Amino acid sequence: MSETISYNDKVNGWTSFHSFIPDWMVKLNNRFFSIKDGQLWLHNDETNPIRNNFYGVQYNSKITPVINEANSEDKIFKTLALESTHPWKATIKTNYTESTIEPAEFNKRESRFFSYIRKNEDQNDLHGSTAQGIGVVLSTTGFTITFAMLDNTISIGDKLFQVNGLVNEEIGVISLINDGVITVTTVVTTPINGLFCYATKNARIEGSEIRGYYAEIELENADTEVVELFAIESNIVKSYV
Repeated sequence: MSETISYNDKVNGWTSFHSFIPDWMVKLNNRFFSIKDGQLWLHNDETNPIRNNFYGVQYNSKITPVINEANSEDKIFKTLALESTHPWKATIKTNYTESTIEPAEFNKRESRFFSYIRKNEDQNDLHGSTAQGIGVVLSTTGFTITFAMLDNTISIGDKLFQVNGLVNEEIGVISLINDGVITVTTVVTTPINGLFCYATKNARIEGSEIRGYYAEIELENADTEVVELFAIESNIVKSYV
């Protein structure tokens, strides 16, 4: 994707990336103008209440810092605090795990927006409490699958999977449980008699902790007014797994 990059003489380096692509840029009387499709546009206009709007297109602000304290050790990232005027959407990725925090999930505490980091959203991670083994398929009829017994931790809304060789195949979402019989809403993959099955819960709630050497945190803000971000903090503990 094409981008415009900006250079700052004061730091002697390239400092930012911009989504807008002008045809020409010019500085006049200490003001920055650009030309797009024959039209002249004024940038950095403090009187304009709408920010991040270029050539009639509204953009989001994004910044991607990296938390890399004690970089030779695996860590668990517990919380995220933003010293900011507004909450941001956060996407947290480590070398093992990933999760997200929506702006509405931040709580404002004095001058900071605080949130605990949700669990690992990688559906292939079966650690934590997200997965529960069930047993082998005894028989199937339409949307119902029969097992010898079901653990009481299996719930409606869980996703049902079968292990077919080296592939974990989703059968469907559990809609009804009755003794040893499970009913799914829609059959994604046809269950096969004799294959081992397991159920997974919402990984964002029941998955494993967000852990790794580092955390890459992409922050995105869609507000149209002035937004300031001063600092990012996280509560981190050493992982002993």
